[in-house]
Amino acid sequence: MGGSAFSSEEHNLYTPRMPRPVYNAVRDRCVSILADLYDSVAAPLEGPEKTDFGDLDLVLACPKTESASTLQALQEIVNALGAEKSILYENSSSNLALPWPAAAADGTPLEDDVVAGEKKKHVQVDVRICDSPEAQRWILFKHAHGDIWNVIGSVIRPYGLTADETALWIRVPEIEETNRNRAKVRLTADPDQVLDFLGLPAARFWEGPFASADDMYEYVAQCRMFHVPPAVAAAAQASEDDAKSLKTNDRRRMRQRPTFRRWVDDFTARCRAEGRFATPRTDRAQVTAEALARFGAEAEYTARRDAYLLETQEHMVWTDVIKGGVAPVTDPSDMVAVTHRACLVKALKAIVLEGDESYGVVPRESLRAPSGFLHVDRVRSFMERQGADVGEAAMQRHRQKSAEHMAAKRAREQAAADTAPAEAKLP
Repeated sequence: MGGSAFSSEEHNLYTPRMPRPVYNAVRDRCVSILADLYDSVAAPLEGPEKTDFGDLDLVLACPKTESASTLQALQEIVNALGAEKSILYENSSSNLALPWPAAAADGTPLEDDVVAGEKKKHVQVDVRICDSPEAQRWILFKHAHGDIWNVIGSVIRPYGLTADETALWIRVPEIEETNRNRAKVRLTADPDQVLDFLGLPAARFWEGPFASADDMYEYVAQCRMFHVPPAVAAAAQASEDDAKSLKTNDRRRMRQRPTFRRWVDDFTARCRAEGRFATPRTDRAQVTAEALARFGAEAEYTARRDAYLLETQEHMVWTDVIKGGVAPVTDPSDMVAVTHRACLVKALKAIVLEGDESYGVVPRESLRAPSGFLHVDRVRSFMERQGADVGEAAMQRHRQKSAEHMAAKRAREQAAADTAPAEAKLP
């Protein structure tokens, strides 16, 4: 498989995988040309044991001249590289199809033919423009070494950490099961800070590609969150248990990414058989505490968690304590009883959850703690002791509003009757 952006019927271009000499020629030419347009042009470090490439990724920052728009900037890149086809996105990324090179950047002929049968070969180049050198460095970090972040991600995820295309995040455990995005609190977008926090040597990360997948696995295994529980069954069963414990995305990576599959099926299994990393070096609570302190995220983390927990508690009080605590009407045809219950529930919600004192019934003790959370036992006590007063006040308000509504309706009808004769006299 090669680059797939132009394989659809709409484009129908043949973009096979590039052997290393072709990849190097395309990379060197593109970097040389784009260096005239951008101060910083780079490709992510390659994954281990790579002999061919589906596409070339280039990450740019600091344009030498400003463009009127993102699409204009991308079009300038298309023109400079001589792309035969392009797919441009407003998020500053693009897919370009360039002619398959016949020679290296220095003019040395390449042995690989530019035509396969009747198909003219192309190379796919994916270009991304970053807003800043810092953003560029993060993208290069996240896309370095091929599948290394699939591996690291599977290691740090159980400890509440997530690294995406913008930063490293800590997840709030109370939130993540119901709203994963809301659960994320930003920690840092500094790659070296991330590596240091994980216990990985930054110098080796940036030094260059790993010689082999095993070298890369050994590097990742230095992460202080990496832990291989001792086998409790046969080795084959332990490997199967590893696969079952993976998240859905990781199971998909197992099928689609051979390097990640070898990490799970081979390296982790060997570590277990050899008794390596059998003792946990940390836990989620410790990682969370250290992350919040190191990156100054405790205030945001606490505020995010407490806001969610408060919403959750208020929803529980509304559904279970208020609506669930007011007895249902036994006879649906008894409209007085139906109205009384509806008015009572509405008033209780206003008083308990919104602090509404306009009904004239005030709880004898505060229903909320200084933190804002409700004292559920006090809410129940309030409903038991003062519920009848709330119901009477709610019905009185209902009767008053009904009377006002009827009076307004009669006034409108009277006004219509008073104007009808005058209108009838109009020519």
